[in-house]
Amino acid sequence: MSDPSDAGPPGLCDAPAQTDALLHEIDHRVKNNLQLVASLILLQNRRATDEAARAALGSVLARVNAVATVHRRLFQGDPSSFDVADFVRDLAGDLAAAARRDDLEIALDLDRVCVPAAAAAPLALVVNELLGNALKHAFPPPRGGRIAVSLRGGEGSCRLSIADDGIGLGGQPPGFGLTVVKLLCQQLHAEFEIADTAPGVRASVAVPIAAPMAVRAS
Repeated sequence: MSDPSDAGPPGLCDAPAQTDALLHEIDHRVKNNLQLVASLILLQNRRATDEAARAALGSVLARVNAVATVHRRLFQGDPSSFDVADFVRDLAGDLAAAARRDDLEIALDLDRVCVPAAAAAPLALVVNELLGNALKHAFPPPRGGRIAVSLRGGEGSCRLSIADDGIGLGGQPPGFGLTVVKLLCQQLHAEFEIADTAPGVRASVAVPIAAPMAVRAS
């Protein structure tokens, strides 16, 4: 016969289960909200008749989808950290498929780098903007080319580099996408550089990490 005095404080053993249930509920609600936002943007995009408006809505939809992917990955694994390399692989595949360009190559050279969950969404949006810009603007048809994406982890920081051999900046003023990148880098306390490399453009982002975890990819 068990001794009731050994049972411990009421509800103590239920705490992990309650926490898991709460996290699952939060995950479900956030996922549904992101899907709702994406559906509304897509509906508006289909109704828009102005091409500039449709392009802008398409860019917003891509950003929402990037955040949704971050959320999905966080809740599939360790919700306290985010694997940047896995996200970059997924995003590169999605953007390449959406571009429908057989004449473009995306070469990935990625360390396994994990960043704190708080940095996941802004860093993912930075990757989305820089890689998306390269695919959209660096290679006007019929010109093809190559985009090289590298990710390196170091002591206390990680560095992302996206370089293409396309037409370059051509003296054009920064577009909205680069403005977004600069604002996100400020939020991340990251260093951002972009330059013409003749040919093409190289953009690099150095992000400080409070608890770095990096393993060189084999």
